[in-house]
Amino acid sequence: MLTHLISAEQCASCRLCCNFQRTSAWETPALAPGLVERLRAQGIPLCVREDGSTTFALHFPADAPENFCTNCPVLNPAIGCTLPRSSRPIECRLWPLRIMRTPSGALAFGLYDACPAVSPAVREQIIREATSILLPELRRIANEHPCTVRPIHPAYSIIWEETPQQTH
Repeated sequence: MLTHLISAEQCASCRLCCNFQRTSAWETPALAPGLVERLRAQGIPLCVREDGSTTFALHFPADAPENFCTNCPVLNPAIGCTLPRSSRPIECRLWPLRIMRTPSGALAFGLYDACPAVSPAVREQIIREATSILLPELRRIANEHPCTVRPIHPAYSIIWEETPQQTH
């Protein structure tokens, strides 16, 4: 969604969002049902989370230290994500944005400021677009794919939060 602000080359050179430690395994994206079937047919390892959503299965050797990193199973270290952009999980296409829910139940959008591609100028452009142009699409995604809505996390700056008048 933000490819005009963050290039595929920038993402491919970093892969921060496609690399997980045991402590960040909760960050793997929720997969839409149609994508689940396509990935299973390709033999991509998947697992079901406690909330019932399906995500990528990560491999952590039993004796690996806590800070051991493993890649998303659809990441090819040489070329980046092996899925076509239109087939990637919604959360991956939104990165570095995240759809979240506040403790009170309000919808919120966060921005992962530690993403190396988010310079101050790009950050301001992302915020402008997310809170104006993308707002209807982000709300639609939250309504149609509730498993992609995550709890508020301190690693993300809240850039928009629903007010009681905005709920529908």
